[in-house]
Amino acid sequence: MTDEPDWWSDDDRFLTELGAALRDAEAPDSFLRAGRAAFAWRTVDAELAELRLDSSFAEPESAGLRGEPYGPGPRALSFAARELSIEVEIHPDAVRGQLVPGQPGTVLVRSEDGSVGEVPVDEVGWFVIRPVPAGRFRLHVRTTAGTAVLTEWITTHP
Repeated sequence: MTDEPDWWSDDDRFLTELGAALRDAEAPDSFLRAGRAAFAWRTVDAELAELRLDSSFAEPESAGLRGEPYGPGPRALSFAARELSIEVEIHPDAVRGQLVPGQPGTVLVRSEDGSVGEVPVDEVGWFVIRPVPAGRFRLHVRTTAGTAVLTEWITTHP
């Protein structure tokens, strides 16, 4: 007779027991905060782009006119980093953007809930994100030339 538990030699039972133990485990808040902080460092190599323009804060073109306060059309945002600018328009159906200077790469769309989507950037720097992310999100741009830029948090409705 051995001292091993009966699930030790049964992989399926072992995985079931392990899964149950992980589901039942309660991590202290300090542990969760430390994990989130460590996870935030995953983009440490990216330069933070500065918000240079947000059309939702622009002056209305014609004071006294009723309707949309800043005119019809998409919300425009412009972010600037040392080697790259990111021009973004938020439309009802998509987020459309361009890298300046135009160059290929990828854009990671990082949502506040931790989910990440990836969209390609074509050779002239254009990209389209569909559907429009819900809640807050940020763009993590990586060009094929090796530039990495991260925007501030963006909300679809300021």
